[in-house]
Amino acid sequence: MAHIKQLLNRAYISNRLKDKLSSFEQYRYNFICAPTGYGKSIVCRTFFKNYPGYTILWIDADTSKEIFWNNLCNAIKLVSPTHAAQFSNLGFPTTEEEVNELCSLMSNLTNERAQTVVVIDNFDKVFDDNLATFFKINYAATTPGLKYVFLIHELHYQDIINLITKNEIGCIDKSDLSFVPEDIYDYFRLNEIIVDIEIAKDIYNKTMGWPYIVELYMDHDGDKAKTSSRENLDNFIETNIWYNLDDSLRDFLINLSVFHKFTISQCVAQTKLDERTCLEYLRKVSLIDYDKLSRTYSFNPVFKNFMQKVFKEKPKDTIKEITMRAADTYLSNSDFFYAIKLYNESNEYGKIYTCDATLSSLYCYIIRENKDMFFNVANQYWKVDKKGKYEFSIIMCFAMFLYNEKNTMEALIKDIENDIKNDVLVDEIQKNSYLAEIQYINAFFTYNDFNKMNEDFKKVTYLTKSPLNLISSQYPFSFESPSIMALYHRRIGGLDVEMFSLEDCAPNYYRITNGHGKGFEALMKAESLYNRGEIDGAEILCHKVIYMADSRNQHDIYIAANFLMARISIYHGANDAYKEYMNNIEFRLTSNEDAANNLSKMVDVCKAFIYTDLDEVDKISNWLKDEKSIEDHANFISLSYVNVALCKYLILTEEYHHFLGISGQLIGLSKLFSYIVPRIYTYIFLAIANNETNDSEKAKRFLLEAMELAVHDRIIMPFVQNYSYIGDMLDEITISKTLSPFVKSINKHAKNYEKGVKTVKKAGRMLADYGLTVREADVAKLAAQRLTNKEITEQLFIAESTVKSNMKVIFNKLGINSRGDLKNFFE
Repeated sequence: MAHIKQLLNRAYISNRLKDKLSSFEQYRYNFICAPTGYGKSIVCRTFFKNYPGYTILWIDADTSKEIFWNNLCNAIKLVSPTHAAQFSNLGFPTTEEEVNELCSLMSNLTNERAQTVVVIDNFDKVFDDNLATFFKINYAATTPGLKYVFLIHELHYQDIINLITKNEIGCIDKSDLSFVPEDIYDYFRLNEIIVDIEIAKDIYNKTMGWPYIVELYMDHDGDKAKTSSRENLDNFIETNIWYNLDDSLRDFLINLSVFHKFTISQCVAQTKLDERTCLEYLRKVSLIDYDKLSRTYSFNPVFKNFMQKVFKEKPKDTIKEITMRAADTYLSNSDFFYAIKLYNESNEYGKIYTCDATLSSLYCYIIRENKDMFFNVANQYWKVDKKGKYEFSIIMCFAMFLYNEKNTMEALIKDIENDIKNDVLVDEIQKNSYLAEIQYINAFFTYNDFNKMNEDFKKVTYLTKSPLNLISSQYPFSFESPSIMALYHRRIGGLDVEMFSLEDCAPNYYRITNGHGKGFEALMKAESLYNRGEIDGAEILCHKVIYMADSRNQHDIYIAANFLMARISIYHGANDAYKEYMNNIEFRLTSNEDAANNLSKMVDVCKAFIYTDLDEVDKISNWLKDEKSIEDHANFISLSYVNVALCKYLILTEEYHHFLGISGQLIGLSKLFSYIVPRIYTYIFLAIANNETNDSEKAKRFLLEAMELAVHDRIIMPFVQNYSYIGDMLDEITISKTLSPFVKSINKHAKNYEKGVKTVKKAGRMLADYGLTVREADVAKLAAQRLTNKEITEQLFIAESTVKSNMKVIFNKLGINSRGDLKNFFE
């Protein structure tokens, strides 16, 4: 599958797959195993069509065993006529004795021609226990220059799998034939369709690189075409995969189709089969993938959509029974969100409200996509017997805050508080603990006014002496926003007072929450210094924040501080420092499961801000390039600041009318919580967009509005970062005495900032132009300083052998021969 349209009957083959296919020469027997739609046949025909030095003999086994054997004998006749008659007389082996005789014949077979490859397509049609036994016995026999390639859909003979594992038989599977995002990008380009790498990643996530399905994505566009494509996919799967499965395997898959992913123990519990049978069935279905890291199974997304369609056609009683069993298995495995989702589908709310779900386990799912489900669950509170357990009810209160559903939040808090006070199943200590958590949530009715919030925080201490842990420790203090200042600067001219309020209440807040958000008040001050152009003071405070947050595992504050340090490094033009802080952000995400679950979107936002500063829009995650996608993914609290990255992206890509069309709702959103910083940025972008669309008077008015929002708090950096767009406008605007010092400060810092940006961009281009990886660049720069390999290992914490191999690659890429040349290169 996945033809190159301009080349008749030719498949797209990546360099990665070419390398794997070329390894057939190492083995006598090679299996290419993948489901229909992975292009086994056309890939082999394309690859072997002009393969140098080999004669290719092609046999299709999609016939009877007798016809297949006759075709094989004819092929052998071309290789060794003296043996062909003996094979023909033997016939297709059906007994152990005939298998042994076949092994004897194969061991004596000599190749009287040049190098030969026998390719047998649809080998499943004839592959049986006898042939599996033959391979087990005969795999080591050698016939010089004679190779076999077998194309099959499934491989479930354990003896053959063992030989492949021991590297005695070659194997190419669906992971080799699948397209990775880079393959999709290249494949579309070869077919004269241009997509960016983010779209390629999106297609990969929807298809897992299934080549035939990727081709359908390329051939269809628009809503009607997508519907047609969906029908084509279902028909393809039904005809080529579903109809080929027996009833027991179909029932097995239907039972599992309700799972997002599942472990083998969940599979056993759900299907009521023993583990051995489950594993046997899972091996038979190539469109179920196994993740070794998490030890979980999952359906290919396209196959899962088909399976869900099949599942919905079952009787209602069957659907509920399967769904409830899956929900129970999810719950026993602490996969709370998916358990709640399935219980909600079955209207079993009692199990939801008495489960042990934590806010941390649900936080990353509290997004627009799941709002209807959470809202429905929250409104079932009044119909459910909580049996003295109120943890989940309180979590739903906070979920309603995150969705900005304050009416539901208020009604829940009022009735939960009364119910707790009157519940005889709850003792006094537990009552006070619950009421303290509710008092904490009460503070969020006055969110982002820390003076008012602090009054509720103080009341918590009257209810309990123990730190809260049901809500406060279970979500990122920053709500995934890289900027604390964007969340808590709400009054024009009030930044200093707001910082004082945060500093004043921080000790009390840390006491009742056991250090939740540790370092937030220092980060707020660091941001204010940075935005006022006091870069050195901001840098000093950032180091303090990083230490404070790291010591308390406050991952969001740690990431936000490193994000600010990366921006400071750009200001200074310090490329090595910039890379270090960006790497810190990445490492925190990849090295910590909690951070990975709840902060991956925050890291994407950090990168988006940095990449827009450096005009590297292609590197921005795809979900941040569209306002609807952002609404679906971003937390409502941080949404306004996240939209700033979208605004700058639209400006950089010259989508001015698009930006102007949505600007009203962006301004409205920033006013909802009185967010000043996002409003400043948005007015700046409105000035730019209007100026670029030839409405200079309106552009100047918006720029003045932005300055009026910023001048009293001396917030200059949003203007500095966009100076290349607004510099001329600033010269043309009639500036009042109040604004004059402010504009001078912008002009002063803009020169330093633009110089720093150019330095970092130049360093980045050097890596791209010469193909150096970040690690190779680090090694190269230290080597250019005449450090020895041993000294480099000590600085970078890598093995000396790694340094040596990197040096060879560096010399080769840069076309130089010595460390002296390396020094000259960097100079």
